[in-house]
Amino acid sequence: MRSDQNPNPETRFHNLTYQDQLDAVWQQGHLLVTRQIPGFWLHLYAVNTFFVEIWICQRTYTVTLLRVLNQPNDLDPYLYFVQLSLHELLP
Repeated sequence: MRSDQNPNPETRFHNLTYQDQLDAVWQQGHLLVTRQIPGFWLHLYAVNTFFVEIWICQRTYTVTLLRVLNQPNDLDPYLYFVQLSLHELLP
């Protein structure tokens, strides 16, 4: 079987529409931590075998950004909050 016929979970997620990505995070994701920066709440979710960060505007309560964190240093801002081993978070 060709690899492009059965993409990994992160690739399948990227291929979803924006609304379907949001639905997938809220239905399948596990909220790990919420942090705050000026003007936004940032929610970190574990979804399948990857992490997704959702930015919510504090003024309008709307999602303004959804991004997959796929670089190791993307998780650095969360290391202070999350003190779990990765094997505890992912299947």
